[in-house]
Amino acid sequence: MTTPEVDAAQWESLDLEWHGDFAFMEGALLGDDSAREVYIMLALAGKLPSEIAQEASSRRFPSSPLHARQVVWRHRTHPGLLRDSQRDYYLLPHYLARYGYHAVQALPFRFNGTLEDLGYHYWRDQSCAYWFGDYSVTVMVDVKHQALALLGPAPAFVSADCALFSDGVNVFLSGKVTASAHDRIRYTNHPDYRVINGQVYRGYKRLHQKDGTPLPIAHPDGFRMLAQRWGTDGESIIVQAQQGSSIAYEYFYRIDHADLATFTVLNERYAKDGQRAYYLTGKSMRYVGEFQLLKCRQPEFDEAGRVVSAREFQHEYIAVDDQVVYAAGTRVRGAHGPSFQHLGFDYYRDHQRAYYRNKPLHVDVDSFVVALVHHAGADYSSTLVGDRNGPLGSDGVLDKVMQQRWAPFFEAHPQLTDYWWHRLQAQDEAQDEAQAAQQEEIPVRRVIGSGFELGRQVYFHGRPITGLDAASFKLLGEHLCGDVNGLYLIPYHAVDRAVPERFSTESVEHFSAFDSIYLSDGKKVYCHRIFYHCPEPISKADLATFVSCGYGWAKDNRAVYYRGQAKKSLAPENTRILGIYAFNSTLMMSDGKPLAVEFSPEEVSVPHPHFLQLGTRKLFCGRSPLSAKRIDLATLAFLDDRHARDKHRFYRYDGHAGLTEVGEEDYRGLAKQGVS
Repeated sequence: MTTPEVDAAQWESLDLEWHGDFAFMEGALLGDDSAREVYIMLALAGKLPSEIAQEASSRRFPSSPLHARQVVWRHRTHPGLLRDSQRDYYLLPHYLARYGYHAVQALPFRFNGTLEDLGYHYWRDQSCAYWFGDYSVTVMVDVKHQALALLGPAPAFVSADCALFSDGVNVFLSGKVTASAHDRIRYTNHPDYRVINGQVYRGYKRLHQKDGTPLPIAHPDGFRMLAQRWGTDGESIIVQAQQGSSIAYEYFYRIDHADLATFTVLNERYAKDGQRAYYLTGKSMRYVGEFQLLKCRQPEFDEAGRVVSAREFQHEYIAVDDQVVYAAGTRVRGAHGPSFQHLGFDYYRDHQRAYYRNKPLHVDVDSFVVALVHHAGADYSSTLVGDRNGPLGSDGVLDKVMQQRWAPFFEAHPQLTDYWWHRLQAQDEAQDEAQAAQQEEIPVRRVIGSGFELGRQVYFHGRPITGLDAASFKLLGEHLCGDVNGLYLIPYHAVDRAVPERFSTESVEHFSAFDSIYLSDGKKVYCHRIFYHCPEPISKADLATFVSCGYGWAKDNRAVYYRGQAKKSLAPENTRILGIYAFNSTLMMSDGKPLAVEFSPEEVSVPHPHFLQLGTRKLFCGRSPLSAKRIDLATLAFLDDRHARDKHRFYRYDGHAGLTEVGEEDYRGLAKQGVS
């Protein structure tokens, strides 16, 4: 191998600045690629290398991967390559420009001899060829590197990500084999797509349907992309769709009866022809009049919530025609297309009601406001949304914190009158005057728990709450409360500024609890799945016959429920519920999900709420099978919630992982101590 010391035409000596175990090149930190994102937390802007190294060391960040204080060389033609006496290194592109430091990747090989640039991130030396990507160097295999060249003719838009190279035997895409040199290969008008032997490919894969089978295309040689995810073969529209967002499964489908002459792509998700509109997921809509993306106007606010300017754009997901509104390709029930408009952020209105995204809001639309207020001396802003009756979601339950938060907005908008804020202001002034005139003593407050006190008003963490009735107010367990005006969720987060949230308008006298998650307001059944979210009504649940069966299960004369969700595969008349398990003659469910196990109802037993036993054949803990060879099922018995035994051994149940064997002495000691 030619060493850098003698190959001065290829490599130049580089002076690095070292501070402890951290190296700097031209003032930029050389970070370790194996933890390349962690250095973002150093906030490098304006800091000296010595300060950066000291902070990185104190926070135990990985040190620079080069060998400290050895001679380092940099490649003259490819400045992203470094070399010391032991290894070669690759500086990942973009990291310096984006974050202010280099991510250095130690390569598992060394370049041999002269490194030649072939273009489009392809390089070769005396022994091999390489493709340099954003996050790694691909060592090309099965390649005749001396014959490697760009496959022509190549269109002008060809970039490193889509350029095809050939060595006369194979064709390569991004350094990997994608076809044989003898195949018929054609670029399309889009860098991601190409036609190989009469089949359309995106990347390395042939276009496929949702089930994974190849997508039939009538005229593959006529394939071209129209815009973004929409293409055509001259006969059908071909759409690139996906399932999921953060982890996406990509697939393709055809629209066979679109009018190609009038077909227009509106954005990545919507397209239309002369009669129908199309959404990316395969939905089609017969529209009336003109179909168009919603024109949005996001206001820019000053510190008091006054609109000073606005940014205009077209919505990605919402479209309108001359009658209705569409959100993600689905009609928004009752929304009026011609009058539908954007108010700011995710709020909208038409001539009848206001909306949050595609959900109608129960507010007074004519007094509905959306604004942003910047708090002096604070590093945050508040989005203010509400109508004349109160902030959105308050449902008439108000306090001083709300009043203070909205004060800059109302003071800056004197044209707004007779809002809840003005009424509270007048009420406060009247109370102050009355107290001053009568010199009344402040009444004693009675502490009732959960941050509440009762006096003339209801107080929550010391704040008087307007809209709650002190005479009838009571706590309903740890997370709920109620009064004559309704039932409320006690705030869990931000208790210093949040107020109880109403989820029912029925009087607290009608409240009843079936168990820890099922409850009733006297008219509806609710499920309180998450303690810091409001209980949700169970649609179509029959209050008269509703019973809780424990462990999240319940049933009435219509359905079986798990945590508020009706299980259509289980009928109440022939379903047995034991612990966390529910079953009929053919289906076993655990924690609301089917459990794949063969069984007969006669052999089912539940010796513990979290254990399912099928005769002497099988034992499950939750959904996990346990070894029937280790545990003697014929004699297994639970002695209490945490302890069991069979004729051979003693066990402890830790609450999630199954049965752990313990010695008899240990068992006796745990049982005596009451360990659970």
